[in-house]
Amino acid sequence: MIEILTNKLDPQVLREHRLKAPVTIEAWLMAATRNYERREVPPISITANAVLVPPSLWSEFVITPEGQVQIWIEPKGTDPVSITIAAIKGVQAVMKLITPRIKMPKTGSPNQGSTLAGANAKANQVKFGDPVREVAGEDQVFPDYIVEPRRWFKSARDEWQQMLLCIGVGEHEVKVSDIKIGNTPIISLGANATYQVYQPGADLSAEPAAQWWYQAPEVGSTSTGTSGLDLKTTTTVPQNPGAQAYQFNGPLVSIPSGAGAFPTGWAAGMIVRIEAAYQYIVTSGAGVGGRDVVSGPLAQLAPFPGMSIEVVGANQGFYLVNSYTPPAGSTPAQMTLNTVGGAPVSGLQSGVGWAAIGYRSLRYRITAASSSQLSVQRLTAAGAVDAAWTGFDFLQSNSALITLDSSTLEGDWAGPYALCPPGMKASKFAFTVMFPSGLAGVDKKGALFQWSVDYEFQYRDRTTAGNWVSYKETITEATLDQLGYTREITAAAPIEAEGRMRRIGAKSTSTSIQDNIQWYDMRALLPSPKSYPNWTLLAISAAGGGKLAAQSENRISAVVTRKLPVLENGAWTTDKRPTRDISAWFNYVTKKPGYTDADIDMEEISALHQIWTARGETFDYSTEDFTTVKEALNSALAAGFSELTISRGRLRPIRDQKREGIDHKYLPEGTQGYSAQNLIGPLKIAFNPPDPADDHDGVDVEYKDRLTRQTETVPCRLPGDLGLKVEKVKAVGVSDRNKAYQLGMRRRREAKYRRWTYSFDTELDGNNSEYGSLAAVSDDIPERGQSGLLMSFETVSGTFILESSEPFIWSDGVSHVVGLRRQDGTMSGPWPATRIDDFHLSIASLDFNPDTSWQREPPHLLFGPLKRWSHEVVISKVNPKGLESVSLQGFNYDERVYADDDSPAPVDL
Repeated sequence: MIEILTNKLDPQVLREHRLKAPVTIEAWLMAATRNYERREVPPISITANAVLVPPSLWSEFVITPEGQVQIWIEPKGTDPVSITIAAIKGVQAVMKLITPRIKMPKTGSPNQGSTLAGANAKANQVKFGDPVREVAGEDQVFPDYIVEPRRWFKSARDEWQQMLLCIGVGEHEVKVSDIKIGNTPIISLGANATYQVYQPGADLSAEPAAQWWYQAPEVGSTSTGTSGLDLKTTTTVPQNPGAQAYQFNGPLVSIPSGAGAFPTGWAAGMIVRIEAAYQYIVTSGAGVGGRDVVSGPLAQLAPFPGMSIEVVGANQGFYLVNSYTPPAGSTPAQMTLNTVGGAPVSGLQSGVGWAAIGYRSLRYRITAASSSQLSVQRLTAAGAVDAAWTGFDFLQSNSALITLDSSTLEGDWAGPYALCPPGMKASKFAFTVMFPSGLAGVDKKGALFQWSVDYEFQYRDRTTAGNWVSYKETITEATLDQLGYTREITAAAPIEAEGRMRRIGAKSTSTSIQDNIQWYDMRALLPSPKSYPNWTLLAISAAGGGKLAAQSENRISAVVTRKLPVLENGAWTTDKRPTRDISAWFNYVTKKPGYTDADIDMEEISALHQIWTARGETFDYSTEDFTTVKEALNSALAAGFSELTISRGRLRPIRDQKREGIDHKYLPEGTQGYSAQNLIGPLKIAFNPPDPADDHDGVDVEYKDRLTRQTETVPCRLPGDLGLKVEKVKAVGVSDRNKAYQLGMRRRREAKYRRWTYSFDTELDGNNSEYGSLAAVSDDIPERGQSGLLMSFETVSGTFILESSEPFIWSDGVSHVVGLRRQDGTMSGPWPATRIDDFHLSIASLDFNPDTSWQREPPHLLFGPLKRWSHEVVISKVNPKGLESVSLQGFNYDERVYADDDSPAPVDL
């Protein structure tokens, strides 16, 4: 999606455009606008993935239909009606990409050098708390960052990137030929890329990519499109404002209008000393041990026993707080003091006096600055930020003093910036400086000559704000090619560091000199885990080069196969093997929450495993979302025409498939029988007639193809389907076109041929049926089926004579059959029947010995014409109603539903 917005202050969307194919920003602009031309400062700005894309990259940066683009109209007199574009918004953080940070000079300029082929491989940035990817079977995955990726220059023209990536939970098989950066196999990069796969728990102590090089967020690409912070020459700034009055309120220090201004060059990070006097009262000897008591606006000081303070003004000096009593009602806050040696303080000048009281040195760090206002943080005596400080009580004073600390008397430093996360320390730091237009002079004949630039990097412990440690370097080159230099520095001890950088000497104003220098990168090496016990990891180091274009598609991917225990001879193997088996994933998911084999119908899963394997039905899927065990299992089972049930307290997968023998020659083993003899009330039958206005006339199945690794669609149509109203189906975990087609045709045939529904009540007999099982149900409708009890049974010359409690009704000209319901509820037959008289018939074979002793309920007889003797019902619901009855529901069994279970997808579709 491309959005055009009015401006950054009033971000209203003017228009939206949808891309149909990938295209460069410039190509889209040329097609969408009438008067597009390249400009160094165009009247619009464009962001991609919430990151500004500099105009110099528009001719090469590719935007895709899946992304979002935002184009902001800049306030430069441009007519918003003529602008018809926008820029890529941020994708979900789980899939956010890191864009190239190399600035590309404007093409076509004279004396232009070569741009750097940046190391720009990318992975997914995830949010804290997101689930870690789980892979079932085989899938192409885009790994996620474990630690921040690091860029550095091995030489001035050779940038590398190293990263540690998470493939997913558990063990995986990863083949080198299946690891790619963009569309480029990593093996084809030769010495320009290295990789290593680490299985869960592997030792990472020798892996450089596993190091956590924390990147200071303030250093790097800027909103103006540069790849780093431009370095300037520092200048001495005034030590104090010399204002006539100040106003203090919370963390803000202001100069009233007309009373002066803060000096140009005062900036965030600088440290100032503030002496703001408030009125206090000293009462002699009123405290414990004869100490003098100081009372007044002490809450803003937030004193505590042992606090090292400085007093300026009345009773000036250095003290330690002995006690503090917060204000209560009309009684002001009070404190008593000790000397720095610990002796009680008495003999202070009593009565009312004015004093500035604070931590020793009265130092405050500037967090934001303008000509009329400062925002500050209080520093403790040790130099750490006092996060609990709430600010000054309101005060307007013409006697307050504000002076710049001696450590920050120079302005225009880039920084200081925190080099470590709050509370963490490091002793090793790395920074990179870059010359985006090269470093050289060009004489009148166009020949290059050497030119030098000096810069300085300083760091210190930000908790103590002590002395700066400096690193200075002179770089001399004679090239207009982009250059980068990475330097590593080791401190004497781990510190919570802050750093700053400057240029020494002014930038040349000559157009024949290229000497712009930028602070490109700043990192601190933090403690890192030496192993990850539950995840498979991929470590990659890659160099920039012509084989990797500077585009956002250079995401790292790998085709991986999950390693799990597999079924062998009805048991799970003790070792883990690369597998795409549905059964292996079923076992893994059930064991995660603590189920055991005793909780699983192992006979059924073993039988289905044989079917799935023989038919080539697999489950290839990866997920980064939370889900339930039931949803995860059903997603996998659906790829094998199956679903999850619970039978007798055990997890049992069942497969919806053609029942062999349902052609009325005999019923499948286990088919239950129901008739008037064990029904409570009538059999209710309903029919859903076809409705051309509402029914679908086709199914389109989306699946992720194993060969193309893309989401493909396969149409599924029955003869006569026009595809005017198509049902959309996603075949999760199916990676084969033929299998997707078979699933889609099954769905289409279900909608067409499963139109009868049945519901009936029984006594406790209904508990014999289970979800998905088959039942033969007789409704005693004339010319269909009838039922009765087997009164007697005898064998005469190999023929079985059956006597019924009800008279048989025979129809002329058709064959008749009889099915016998065994004492366990299952059906025998149906068997071809021959009439003897109204109550007797004979059959030629029987597979059990009926008990007609009447010591238990005798078998039931289900009798009728061959094609209409009973309804074949697939049970869809078994609902016990107390301890006396059971309610059952189901739908008609129809062999036509399964007619395409082995059909290949037509090539002409």
